[in-house]
Amino acid sequence: MKREWLVRLAREEDAPEIETLIRISARVLQSSHYSEPQIEGALGSVFGVDHQLLSDRTYFLAEHKGQIVGCGGWSKRATLFGGDAMKTGMDIELDPKRDSARIRAFFIDPDWARCGIGRTILKRCEKAIRLHAFALWNL
Repeated sequence: MKREWLVRLAREEDAPEIETLIRISARVLQSSHYSEPQIEGALGSVFGVDHQLLSDRTYFLAEHKGQIVGCGGWSKRATLFGGDAMKTGMDIELDPKRDSARIRAFFIDPDWARCGIGRTILKRCEKAIRLHAFALWNL
């Protein structure tokens, strides 16, 4: 049976549930790549909600029956990675004529891994990036 989900833009009120998903996803799906202390050290800083993505409306969610099962987005800002805790100053906007947009912060519920959620969100990001006149340099 095919598992179904809907993709939508994230809203500020989704932040607590996104944060929970990030923690679960990182601890389970990243465990073969990072040690437990590395993952725990990254949670909240490298792996955390970047509210600028929510404000810019460049962050997407996959939902199944009201539960967030995946998330990811793109950014028109200079920040390369990390949640709010990594910010040290203004997050300046990139110039689409000169800069590439950034693909950012993809996390999937381990129970929903390998269902196509990441690919679906990535395609949404690519479409939005093109609509905002950024080139997809590496695609």
